[in-house]
Amino acid sequence: MPRKKPFSNKQKKKQLQVKRERKRGETGSGPSSRNASVERGGDRQSDTSDSETTDMKRINQQPFSREGRYDPNRFRLHFEKESKEEVEKRKKSAREKVLQPVTDKELEVDINDIYPLEKGLGFPRRPSWNYEMTRENLLRKEEKSYREYLDDLHSRNPPGSLSHFEHNLETWRQLWRVLEMSDIILLIVDIRHPVLQFPPALYHHITGELHKQVVLVLNKADLCPPPLVIAWKHYMTSQFPHLQIVCFTSHPGQPNSTVLQKKRMRRKADWSHAGGPIDIFKACQEITSGMVDLSSWEQKIQRDAVAERLDGERPDEGAESVLMEHQSDSAMEMSSLSQELYKDGVLTLGCIGFPNVGKSSVINSLVGRKVVSVSRTPGHTKYFQTYYLTPTVKLCDCPGLVFPSRVNKQLQILAGIYPVSQLQEPYSSVGYLCERTQFLSALKLRHPSLQDNEPQQGNQGSEELSWTAWDVCEAWAERRGYKTAKAARNDVYRAANSLLRLAIDGRLCLCLRPPGYSCLREHWENHPDLPEIMALQGRLTEEEGTGERDDEEDGESSTEPEEEKDRDADDDEDGDGDDEDEGFGHPRRKDDEPSGFTVNMYNVLRENECE
Repeated sequence: MPRKKPFSNKQKKKQLQVKRERKRGETGSGPSSRNASVERGGDRQSDTSDSETTDMKRINQQPFSREGRYDPNRFRLHFEKESKEEVEKRKKSAREKVLQPVTDKELEVDINDIYPLEKGLGFPRRPSWNYEMTRENLLRKEEKSYREYLDDLHSRNPPGSLSHFEHNLETWRQLWRVLEMSDIILLIVDIRHPVLQFPPALYHHITGELHKQVVLVLNKADLCPPPLVIAWKHYMTSQFPHLQIVCFTSHPGQPNSTVLQKKRMRRKADWSHAGGPIDIFKACQEITSGMVDLSSWEQKIQRDAVAERLDGERPDEGAESVLMEHQSDSAMEMSSLSQELYKDGVLTLGCIGFPNVGKSSVINSLVGRKVVSVSRTPGHTKYFQTYYLTPTVKLCDCPGLVFPSRVNKQLQILAGIYPVSQLQEPYSSVGYLCERTQFLSALKLRHPSLQDNEPQQGNQGSEELSWTAWDVCEAWAERRGYKTAKAARNDVYRAANSLLRLAIDGRLCLCLRPPGYSCLREHWENHPDLPEIMALQGRLTEEEGTGERDDEEDGESSTEPEEEKDRDADDDEDGDGDDEDEGFGHPRRKDDEPSGFTVNMYNVLRENECE
């Protein structure tokens, strides 16, 4: 008999993956999810959730060896699974529902609508403990308290009313440790939708029960028009009068590009070029009131700024080393009960926030060089660790946490809290996005019904036709050349994923607005703080930057399809590239002339519409 050809390593790996997925009985994460999760040796005991009462979907499974230093899956995201009926219902709606542009008023979001007080949308608290308790007793008490929290939460909110939120108790434990160890909390949010990522219950717990201060970091400030940045600052101050607020961007002064161009020139990351570290320093200096010597931190910021201005020299070349510590389980689980602030003359800053808000980029910018890998993939930070900026300033990094809220799940996905590659149904999120942006002018799409006709110039004729979310995905697949492998049909799933990544990256930008923004638009556009925000963003004036942007607009790169394929690949999401808070492309139409701002997102925000 002829001898069978041995299987390749790739075939063996695929067979092993299929067997284990069948054994688990889990639903696949999507037709293009090439890095589907593979259980290797089962979950460790620390992988705790309320899986006894709820059907869980564990996201971002990473390979590991039992001899490794830590389990990378310990803090992976745990969300509730959605029923097949619900997924199919949304797919059908995406095919049939005609997209209708929403009004400017509907883009305004009140934090009290996201976190209503009467719904009990808090977060699990660490139960009381003492040093006489054993580690096992403490863990059991924490698990019991966590189950009681979930029971109370579900009793107040009917099924389907809550957003995706974290069900992994291990990740909540990291939050407890960071809150206990830190003197000042840096709560980092995305400026495009800050109220989605600012749980009032967390703020009141830190300030009221722990008696510590919070600094709200409005990250990715370059992705919003300056008037909107100012409006959000004033809104958050009105809601929380004692809150310190700082605007931040890791990449100021980046050239604007179109949606179809690569999101950023691949260059060596220059973390010291960030805008906002000096503002964080000033906020901490005001809070500490001289109780900690922060002169070394101020000197470090000045050195980094001087080194960045010198041609050919970067601050990480020859600079002092940064001490990094991985916290052991025992150190975190039985941490000190002392309420002493600034212990041993050291200021400890805790960095917390939702996934994909840019925590790792903020830390890298504060340190002055890359010490944390960054990714657009939610849940990329896998373990708790600390960094010494100077001998008297220490940073604590915490894995991203999704708090329970009443926000629309499609908006959550556009905010980047759910890995796009693992979505079963991305089309409804695309529809949500298109109803709130001028997608036709930004993407230059032709309606699928016109594809077989004679070629027309631009998207002529498409604006008069009705669009569904499925039509948008099909038209984008046609424009980008996304085809299925076997039948060579338009790959609408891949196109939907691509559009969602454009939104998360900020190139098809959806910016929410505070209540009353539409009525006070003229006030914010003429606010005296505008020059300060524009300086932080590192933008030129409209007249100075016109020539440079025209040069950029001329060319969609001839290699763009290959670049887009690379970006859509699932393995690209976990790369070490600066993907977490990237994206500066904002579509620019030549017939639009916004007054005085180079961050040209007025097309997307519909700022130029006649009233």
